[in-house]
This record gives sequence, structure tokens and C-alpha cells, in this order.
Amino acid sequence: MSSLEKFNAFLAPRGMTRDLFAPKRDIDPSSSDPFWSSGWYASQTVSGINVSQVTALSCPPMLAAINILSEDFAKIKWRLYRRRANGGRDLVADHWLAKLFKKPNDWQTGFDFRRMLMTQLILRQNAYFVIIRNAAGRPIKFIPLNSDRVAIWEAPTGDIFYRVTPLGLHEMAELFGQPFLIPAEDICHIRGLSLNGLMGSSLIVLGKEAIALALAYEQQAARWMANGSKPSGVLQTDSKLTPDVAKRLGSDWRDAYTGLQNSGRVAVLEQGLKYQPIAFDAVEMDFLKNRAYQREEIIGMLRIPSHMMPGSQSKDSKASVEQNASDYINLCLSSYTCCFGEKLDVTLDIEDELGLELDFDYSILTKADMTSRVAMWTRAVAGGIAKPNQARNDFDWEPDESGDKLWMPANAQWAGSHVCGDLPDGGGRPAGAKNKDEIDQ
Repeated sequence: MSSLEKFNAFLAPRGMTRDLFAPKRDIDPSSSDPFWSSGWYASQTVSGINVSQVTALSCPPMLAAINILSEDFAKIKWRLYRRRANGGRDLVADHWLAKLFKKPNDWQTGFDFRRMLMTQLILRQNAYFVIIRNAAGRPIKFIPLNSDRVAIWEAPTGDIFYRVTPLGLHEMAELFGQPFLIPAEDICHIRGLSLNGLMGSSLIVLGKEAIALALAYEQQAARWMANGSKPSGVLQTDSKLTPDVAKRLGSDWRDAYTGLQNSGRVAVLEQGLKYQPIAFDAVEMDFLKNRAYQREEIIGMLRIPSHMMPGSQSKDSKASVEQNASDYINLCLSSYTCCFGEKLDVTLDIEDELGLELDFDYSILTKADMTSRVAMWTRAVAGGIAKPNQARNDFDWEPDESGDKLWMPANAQWAGSHVCGDLPDGGGRPAGAKNKDEIDQ
């Protein structure tokens, strides 16, 4: 029984309908209502800067880190495999789910789809997509959602529903026909860090002060540049000035000597005026060091290796390219693929109902390191782990007609074998045999 059927069964004996429990929202999503402005889903900070999805992305280190994570995650293709009886597995490319992973809807590629979900997961620790089904109940389309427009509704039966408020004509058309409260089985909800198990705890709320401080430094630097890199100050004189004269002098000073267009101009003061700065300059405030610290704090919050950030001077970038890529995949990206993989498996019944396995292809992240790839495949082929044609396929080379057999090192033996000949019980390795095929013969 589905969540919707269970809920209806709960309401029917009580003479109630779902409308009694449905939250009412009389807001036109296409309007300029404050509900949809950045202030509605923004968090106020001590620095006075509101942090929302939009303002967080205007923070340069935050934008760089999210671009790195979302793009790298989007490169990792979702693969379906069918397990063989002997323990091996075959890639499944012609299944309807494999085609959905490649083209989830009419306007996005698989890369676009994965990148959007990953961006939402990073920012809000919640990523959603609606599963559109045909009359037979089979998924035919995935509709990704902005997490700010999705609300969880808990039914009295304990079942979970999702209230989606579409924004724009396109999203309204794609979700046309969906119920006001969409059952949990028709929405794939990927959660990040959660305190209640139902909703992820938004990163841009938990880390709002760090993001706001980085934005504050960015804005302060921009204001200094707008003022010709000059700190604020006062004009002093021993003479008594009338209010009109003081106002004129202040206005003349701003017009003539502040702003980038006036940088380098020589100031001419009258009536014994003297300029006295009243703010610390950038050096005294360790401004550049503080900006660098905020950068490190944000990328640490997102668990991005420092050497991957553009312009980084981090010492850990001296490690080998292979080691850096391995650490990044193992310590960062694998957590996200595990999170997505388990949720996709449960929501779409990949293993139990379809009899398939979902895996993630990380190879594209290491393909640029040709030296490491050659060394890896050389060891794998020489050690009898991989076949030569597997290596050739990875390099997009034509397969060799003799490359589908495993190599065996000349100095290696199978357990229990003897190089000099057969044992009385029929085991062992015949003299002169070079590979398993000759032994079988």
C-alpha cells in the first residue's frame, strides 16, 4: 500500500479529506512577492549580510568550491551492471533506467542534472527530484527541484509527503497533474548532514557567519577601490566654518579626490584645512591575511583540498598528482557518491526489483594523468589482474586479437602446483606449461 493509500484509509473513517491537512499558500509564484525574494530564505548574520543561495554563490571562494565539487561530481557517470553467476558483471546500457540516467528529462543532459542536484546538496544539504511515472508506474522522467521550494509534510500516519511550489511556467507545466502533496515514493530526496533524519541541515545556515564574513571582506575591498583605495577621514581647520561652507568643502572633496577616476590627483586645500584619516589602512588591519583565512575556512567547511582552489599557495600541492587525486576521491567525492548511490538504490528499487547494481565511474577524474594510468595498467596486465584489451580500451585504442587473455608472470605458480610436472593426484603445473589454457589441455 502506498503512502497516499494509507493516508486516505486513515482519513476516510473519520470523514476527513486531505484538504483539511494541506497547508494553504495563496502566493502566485510568478509574482514579485517577498516570499520568493532572496530575503525569505536568507539567514541574518552578525555582520549584517543576509546569506541565501544567491548571496552564497557571490562569495568567490564559495563559488569556486561549489563549481569544483558540482562539476567533478557531474563528470562521474552513473553506471548500471548485471551480476553474473561467476562473480563478474556486465555493463547494462540499454535498460530504461540507464537511458534516464543519460537523459533524465527533455531539457537536461545527465551532466546538467547531476550538477544541479549536487549544487543543491552542497548549499542546502537537501537535493530533490520528482519521479514522473507512466500509466504502468514505470519512471519516465526526473524533474530536479530547487530545495528552497520544497517543504516536508508529516502525515498523522507517520508517512512523509512533499509540498512542491513550482516557480515559472516551465516547472508548472512539468509538474502538472502532480498532487498537492507528493508521496515520498515519488520524490527522491538526497539528504546531507541531518539532525532529525528527515531534513538536511543547510550548510549556508550552519556556516552563514563564515560566508558573510568573506562577503564583508569582499565588499570592503570593493569600497576601498571605489574610494581610490583611500580610507575615510576628516578635514580639519582652526577657522570657524559656517554649515554651508562645511557642506560645500565636504562635497568638493568627495567629488574631486575620491573614486578610481580621481586616483592620483593632487589635493588643494583652502582656509588651512588638513586631512586626517580616521580608519586603519589595509596593512594595519591584516586585511589580505584575513581574506586568505576566510578562504581557507570556507573550503575547509566544504572539505575541498586547498591545492585544488584556483590561485592556491598551499604546500600540500607538492604531493604527486596521483596521490592528490586519490585523496580527493576517497576523502571527499566518495562520500557524495555513497550518499546518492544508496538513496537511488532504495528509491528506484535498483537491486531488489530490477536485479541490477549501481556504480560510479571515477575514471574520468584521473584520465589526464597519463603517466600514472600507463603505470597502473602495466602492473595490472603483468600481474595477471587485467587483460591487455582492457587497458587498450581505456586509452581508446583498437583491441588486439590476442589481448583477451590474462597474462601470468613467468615466475608465478598456482597454489599447490609444481613447475617440474604433474603430481600423482593430477594436480600441479606440467613442465613447459606457460598459461592456464595449456594446463587445461
